[in-house]
Amino acid sequence: MNTFYHGDCLFVMRHDIEPESVDLIYLDPPFFTGKVQKGKWQPGAMEVSFEDSKKFWKEKGIASHAPNWLKHIAIKRPDFASYLFYMMERLQACHTVLKNTGSIYLHCDWRALHYLKMLMDEIWGNDNFRNDIRWRRQPSRGAKAVSHQFARSSDSILFYTKSSKYHWIPQFKSYDEKYIKSKFKPNSEGRLYRIDTIGTYSEESIKELDKQGRIYHYPSGKVGLIRFLDEAKGEPISDIWADITDVNSMAKERVGYPTQKPEALLERIIKTSSNEGDLVLDPFCGCGTAVIVASKLNRRFIGIDIDTSERQAGELPTAFSVIKNRGHELFVQSYYITRDLSEVLELNPKQFEEWVNEYYRANKPHPDKGVDGITIEGIPIQVKAFKISYKVLSQFVSDVKYHPNVKQPVSKIMVVSQVGFDDGARQRKFEIETTEGIEVQLITPENMLRLED
Repeated sequence: MNTFYHGDCLFVMRHDIEPESVDLIYLDPPFFTGKVQKGKWQPGAMEVSFEDSKKFWKEKGIASHAPNWLKHIAIKRPDFASYLFYMMERLQACHTVLKNTGSIYLHCDWRALHYLKMLMDEIWGNDNFRNDIRWRRQPSRGAKAVSHQFARSSDSILFYTKSSKYHWIPQFKSYDEKYIKSKFKPNSEGRLYRIDTIGTYSEESIKELDKQGRIYHYPSGKVGLIRFLDEAKGEPISDIWADITDVNSMAKERVGYPTQKPEALLERIIKTSSNEGDLVLDPFCGCGTAVIVASKLNRRFIGIDIDTSERQAGELPTAFSVIKNRGHELFVQSYYITRDLSEVLELNPKQFEEWVNEYYRANKPHPDKGVDGITIEGIPIQVKAFKISYKVLSQFVSDVKYHPNVKQPVSKIMVVSQVGFDDGARQRKFEIETTEGIEVQLITPENMLRLED
């Protein structure tokens, strides 16, 4: 089922997406702009101060599992190194969830291109690098003029595969009129054709083509291959994409999202590197262009966004509101799942119970008889929206012992509170574990959504 996740894509890829289950990944993460973010630093925003970044590297430890060259950058440019470390962890997670036959396209600009290329080489292997695609966002005349340098009017899209065997369908674009006039001429029937070199065709194949009228005989005795314009697929797409314009202020598809990419760009990528029915992942889905195009092309999709904008209770994060407004049918036929702590804490008791069961892939028994969910492994779960006490925990232990759907003897229970636990609950946990041998897990949403190194 098509799914939208609200939360950090690193957590979602580690917790919610099966390894080697995705066919194609396109990611357009926030570029490293060097701006300072107001308020508390959140790594997902990418706009961090120098002091925040030094603190980040001090807490992570300069000897963390970053490559040596990245540790060196952290000494003088901790803000930039923090961005690269953030991207490194998420690109590693992308590698884990992608199938061996899958492809990944990383959209970036000049600020971090060469460093991201180094990360991709380390994670994906330089042998699996396919292209540095240059997408010209706009004609040069529309690019912002910068003193004493060429105008920057393009982005890079780094194309890698996970192995040497990957899905590939060549793409073509229509010949322009100037090219047609210079390369093609009409035959006696008015049909436009051009003559190509014969290539590696065998003598037997050439004879067969000659019978079909597809061989041109030069006066010198040499032969060429006749290709007709009406049969041509077009000009093969190279690694320079100058035929797709950016989403300007007059574009029909424009939704006002600052980093919106044109649908034609994603259509080319998705058609090249996936089949109908394949699973497409966008870990930074923003306004949803990748997932919308994937849906239009009959692919399944997963979209993730960390949107941290302020909103009213019950209101969708900005990114998902934009997606919903762009295509109601797409959103209605998809799941929306939150992995955002502030949003989870706002859920009502029924919603919170459903969220916990979804998180642990647990089923609610009927009748529940005091048990709110049972995991695939048979672990019973109790979910409360209030602070859990000694008495509540005692009652749950009693309930699971006599529940018809809980395997006996009980060896482990999970108790989840939206608010937390008092000292009495912690005391009862100790008593149950020491006297009855039942492992008791006291869990809060903060525990569940914590990213582990």
